[in-house]
Amino acid sequence: MRPLVALSLGCLLSASCAVQAAPTTLEINDKIKPKSSDRYIRAVHKEIETGTNDLDKIRYGILEGMLTTKGFAWVYQGEGDGYILARFDYRGDTNVMRIEYDQSLVQLKYHDALGDYVCKKLVDDICYKNSRGYYNYIKNLRNSISKQLSRF
Repeated sequence: MRPLVALSLGCLLSASCAVQAAPTTLEINDKIKPKSSDRYIRAVHKEIETGTNDLDKIRYGILEGMLTTKGFAWVYQGEGDGYILARFDYRGDTNVMRIEYDQSLVQLKYHDALGDYVCKKLVDDICYKNSRGYYNYIKNLRNSISKQLSRF
């Protein structure tokens, strides 16, 4: 079975897809080990203030951010109530982020991955331990979305 098909089927069969999306204020638990630097975790999972309460504008800003990310664009994988799934494929590795949003916040949460981007320590959809590449690519997505939202 091809990896992306397996990833999609796994999502359909698992309970992790039936998620109540709700961005929250990031509070890093220092007791969790192993753990990457707090700086890396914040660069990826820290909430973004929307600057507007118009959900259509927020959704549009997220989608624009996915397309204009530094490096490779992120691919729309689907969406549900209050979230968009964004997928990134690079050299046989795949990462899927769930971008949760409401009228005041946007937050990127780990959803699924294959290869080098599989989270080594996942707590409440926050990836506490992963490779530096993971944090760099996701940081670029977060920065791009933040830039798009600042236009509103």
